[in-house]
Amino acid sequence: MEGSSYRILPDWASYIGKILILVGMVLVFGSIGVMISTQLCKFIFQIDFTQIDLNAIKKEDVQVIAALKLFQTLSGGIGMFLIPALLFPKVIKYPIESMITYKMVPKFWMLLIAFVLIIVSVPLISWLYHFNQYLSFPAAWSELEQQIRTMENQAAQLTKVFIAADTIPMLMLNIFVVALVPAICEEFFFRGILLQYTRFVFSNQWVAIIVSAVVFSGFHGQFYGFLPRFVLGMFLGYLYLRGGGIWVVVFAHFVNNAMAVLTSYYEKELAAFPFFNEEYLFPWYWVILSMATIYGLFRLYNWAFWQHLQNKIKKR
Repeated sequence: MEGSSYRILPDWASYIGKILILVGMVLVFGSIGVMISTQLCKFIFQIDFTQIDLNAIKKEDVQVIAALKLFQTLSGGIGMFLIPALLFPKVIKYPIESMITYKMVPKFWMLLIAFVLIIVSVPLISWLYHFNQYLSFPAAWSELEQQIRTMENQAAQLTKVFIAADTIPMLMLNIFVVALVPAICEEFFFRGILLQYTRFVFSNQWVAIIVSAVVFSGFHGQFYGFLPRFVLGMFLGYLYLRGGGIWVVVFAHFVNNAMAVLTSYYEKELAAFPFFNEEYLFPWYWVILSMATIYGLFRLYNWAFWQHLQNKIKKR
């Protein structure tokens, strides 16, 4: 028993130490991204965020919104996630290709199943969102709960303004800033680095999937949006570890975010369809059907992947 404990403790100690290095990289490069993007926003847009009330921003504040898009891309995407993801493997002396697997070209059926998965998971994710809204703090923490709800409602309003678009070029810009950049940067970090390193250390894929999903959801800083993002992170982690590679989960993440952007852009045209409204609560049978379909898709994905591996072995 003593020998077993001795072997386990260094793994935990090493893991926590390396994760702290990763957190430090996020803070350092995130801060650098903030400084650079702040100066660029002053130079390009003449916008000083220290002088602006973000909660008072309106759709008509085009310059401010453009500056926010630049700020988010450089600080939140590239600074906080992409650069640490690319540098961390060198720090821990792991081959970057074995962690992020960016050289792996996904098969069409992998992308198709990932696309369908995101679409059919909408009722389940929506239900989890509404369930999360009903969670409450103990009575003694009611003031804190009210503050969190107020902050998250303000963040939601800012997001609506942030992704508002009246023209196709603005729609394309939103898809780039809100869907493509976060999909690449966040998946390289959460699935390519955090999930893979956790799996390497503990040799347990479910521990890796859960840890990465918890941190992925927690990083977004929304208590009342934690559950749906956690489940989405679980789905992405499972796809990644089932041989899909990084580009499959980048694609799935992109589809998920792009759906929100497109729904906002075509809001008037979709007004007749209540299930496109985020406040719509799907009937229970749609949620059950969503869960059953998700399970079937994962079974299909596993079967197709093993068939793919067997075919590769036969060709050798």
